[in-house]
Amino acid sequence: MLKFRHFSNCWKTARVLPVLKPGKDPTHPVSYRPISLLPTLSKLGEKLILNRNLTHATKLRLPIPEQFGFTPQLSTTHQLLRVVEHINEGKNSNLATAAIFLDIAKAFDKVWIEGLIHKLIAYKFPEHIIEIIQSYLTNRHFTVLVKNSLYTKKTSGWRTPRGNSGPYNFFLHMNDVPQVRNNMISLYADDTAILSQGKTPDKAIVPLQNYLKNLEAWLVRWKIKLNVDKTEAILFNKKNDDWPKVKVYGTPIEWKKEVKYLGVVLDKQLNFRAHTSLIKENIAKIPRPILTCRNSSL
Repeated sequence: MLKFRHFSNCWKTARVLPVLKPGKDPTHPVSYRPISLLPTLSKLGEKLILNRNLTHATKLRLPIPEQFGFTPQLSTTHQLLRVVEHINEGKNSNLATAAIFLDIAKAFDKVWIEGLIHKLIAYKFPEHIIEIIQSYLTNRHFTVLVKNSLYTKKTSGWRTPRGNSGPYNFFLHMNDVPQVRNNMISLYADDTAILSQGKTPDKAIVPLQNYLKNLEAWLVRWKIKLNVDKTEAILFNKKNDDWPKVKVYGTPIEWKKEVKYLGVVLDKQLNFRAHTSLIKENIAKIPRPILTCRNSSL
């Protein structure tokens, strides 16, 4: 495989098993979750390519420092601490912080292959690595398995295959995301937050909006799609005045009282009361299934 810089075509055909989502109508195709089954050799080959890519990415000092995903010794906790400390530093300096949390549609599945190859060349990846990545990503097919019957082979609609390489391809594709001096960008895999600060909320909102305009153009260029309806914004400020809303592709984003980022609820006062309440609710649910087993003979 590495010698000929070619990923075998027989390894690139997946069997897709539709699994019904809990509580969904079985008569609707959207009610099923596609589970892709690949040959064992395909998975081994994928891991081999991924390990080679990671080695070269490390040599090239990728990813960018703002990306905490796919980085040894860095976790969601580290990125959360970075975000919270930035907001608190602003509060201590009497600065308002405007933040937007982007939802990228099917981030790991929809990486534009031609754009990714272009970036690998720009990052100066070795030619043999680029060729095998291109071979791995292109000419992929799938068949659907329903009740032990296989349907006709079709070309995969996903731009990049699902699996171990999906998140890795995405981080390479996002590595040149626009950055400006006055805004802080926070990345953990596809979880993206942008923060802007100013002496007043207005002065925090304006640079954030300007950045979003540049980001929109970049996203369009590299064919990365946002779920605007799932994108959230919050203004870390004591006052509840009606401040101008930021817009994404012309759609105003409402200012929320709280948002969830990397598993933690951040409220506009940053006192973590909302997150504490959520933890209490989750803990309250734990004893019930345990109590049902108290009379078990086991």
